[in-house]
Amino acid sequence: MCAPTSTDALSGHPRAPTFHITLLIASLYVLSGVTQPLLMELASQAGLADKSCQIYMQFYYLGTASVALLARNEEQLSWKTTVKTGAVAAIDIVAQTMNYSGATMAGPTIFAIVYSSVTIWCALLSRVFLQRKMSNMQWLSVAIVFVGLGVTGFASLDLGPEVTRGTFLVALGSALHACMYVLSEAVMNDGKEVVSAKKYCAVYGTIACSIFFLWQLYYTRYHFNELILEPMQMAGTTVGYALAVLMAIAVMSMIHSVTFFHTVKYVPGGSTSAGVLKALQAVLVFAATSLAFCNRIGGTEMCFTWDRMVSLCIVVAGVVLFGKATEIMGDDIQENTNDTGSKKGYKRIYSIGELGMEV
Repeated sequence: MCAPTSTDALSGHPRAPTFHITLLIASLYVLSGVTQPLLMELASQAGLADKSCQIYMQFYYLGTASVALLARNEEQLSWKTTVKTGAVAAIDIVAQTMNYSGATMAGPTIFAIVYSSVTIWCALLSRVFLQRKMSNMQWLSVAIVFVGLGVTGFASLDLGPEVTRGTFLVALGSALHACMYVLSEAVMNDGKEVVSAKKYCAVYGTIACSIFFLWQLYYTRYHFNELILEPMQMAGTTVGYALAVLMAIAVMSMIHSVTFFHTVKYVPGGSTSAGVLKALQAVLVFAATSLAFCNRIGGTEMCFTWDRMVSLCIVVAGVVLFGKATEIMGDDIQENTNDTGSKKGYKRIYSIGELGMEV
């Protein structure tokens, strides 16, 4: 986790937080996850979402890099691990650029549905790269999720080429984002160096933020007037409002980065709870988008439709079922081994795919 905890005076181990603290942090995790795609849509409507400048992603990673403030007392990573972390950050830059560029094209509702598949992509990639076994129930849940994604994909065809391209970008970006989680686990648990999740998050976010900053210097500053200022003027966006939206993106990104580590570690139910929270996030984005944006901005991609609701229900069911299947399989492994680390090692990768990287 990223937030510091108190230490038990007798054991020397961090003391588990109270139920109310854990509930608050889990709620902040879900809330920050819900607001991120909505804020990206506001950035788009304000003329701040030019896909070549990517100025909104600069602030997104600025929030992630802010975790460094909480990791300043951690040991420095070795040069080799830092290079590996930089490579993973580069992959995630491509992934999140696809995800949030796609979100501005397809709308937050479709984004929420498709992005929920990160859990499933993570499972499939861990099977390919890490040779993790999957139960029949897990394979069934994978199939269910992809059926739901298929419904979303076909429905987007009727909304025009822009929405279809956005849906495709989010689907591909979700798969790459899951790849980042799998590679992150490999870096953090290679057995050669102790890498805390908090420190890893800080280094990864700082590298990504620095890369986007260099892009702003290399490209955006030469095209700032025509690609940022002129669209802002056409949208009637003031400088104060633009800064407020961009800073809100940074703050929500920081909160999301801080809280998902705590949520994975301390929320009862492990992978099952993680899957439920990811599904809840998708449902809330679906509802919030319809209430806030339908018939106000954008087109029908912002509104409630029955085919989208069916797709959402299918994807949510698959994600929750996968979480339950993972919990059952992890419990079976624990019963058949005296090495308690085996269970944690097996379940870690699926927790990564659902919420972030487990501590």
